[in-house]
Amino acid sequence: MDAILLLREVSSAYRGLKSLAVEAVMVTESGDEDLRRREEQRVRFFYKAPDRIRYEPCGKKGTVEVNDGEHLHTCFLLPGPGGGAPYYRTATAEMCWLPHRFRPEFPLSNEPVFLFAGIEERVAKAEVLREEDGCYVVSVAYEPSPHPGVIAGGPVLYWVHPETWMVMRRQGDLGHRFPMGDEVQWSRHTVMVRTMGLNERLPEETFRFTPPAEAVLAGGRSGTGGGSGTAFSAGGPDGPRRLEHRGWHEWDGETLVDHSVWKTRGVTLNFERRMIFSTDGKEVRVEERIRGPLGEVKGEFRLGAG
Repeated sequence: MDAILLLREVSSAYRGLKSLAVEAVMVTESGDEDLRRREEQRVRFFYKAPDRIRYEPCGKKGTVEVNDGEHLHTCFLLPGPGGGAPYYRTATAEMCWLPHRFRPEFPLSNEPVFLFAGIEERVAKAEVLREEDGCYVVSVAYEPSPHPGVIAGGPVLYWVHPETWMVMRRQGDLGHRFPMGDEVQWSRHTVMVRTMGLNERLPEETFRFTPPAEAVLAGGRSGTGGGSGTAFSAGGPDGPRRLEHRGWHEWDGETLVDHSVWKTRGVTLNFERRMIFSTDGKEVRVEERIRGPLGEVKGEFRLGAG
């Protein structure tokens, strides 16, 4: 069978779904010949057209996501590195991507995909390799991702059921290059469907979100920690407006230290700000140091309570 025609059948089948109920196993493998890690988790996914979903682990650890048609609720069942209770956040659904759906610009990601409408888009090459376990095994190479930090490690493999056109298994290698870094970290992601229900009636309660009794709303968490960081890339893979950023902060005794590294137009600038608070809380002294390819500058500022 022609691979592109097969992918179009898959895409059409998912677009026509009224509902979907899946139990699957996610496997993530990473490392090298000296040290390898394997993580496996059973999850459940429910979908009701056009935009209601529920994603949850089969056990007590992981992430719960519910889109009730108006809001996307995300609950993290494991406490953060500083300890404390599980926490959740809520956002207006129209401001968010629908989770666990196929995105042609990101054909492989850490997030498991269960809705494959659009699977035939941005395809550079596709080939039906064989029949296995009652499925067509299809190899699909996609166009490079516009996100510079995401690197595909070869084609994505799909196991497609020939009667339902549902994807029963997906596997691929994914590389991440963190902003301001050169090393690429590779991992293999496999999602295997164990049970599947198509166009069955799903109770309305499936798509109602009730946070665990001990969970707190994000922003109100408590706990302690040494620091935290963020990183991002923007502006496309090339060009003068391309930039990368990495930032983090930490406590050095009673001094709050903020680090920020920016890279753009072939120039890397390092900012370090040290915020030193007076014991009575009425003054803060900010010591700033900026380093770049042409040297280093320093500055000092004082802010008082009046």
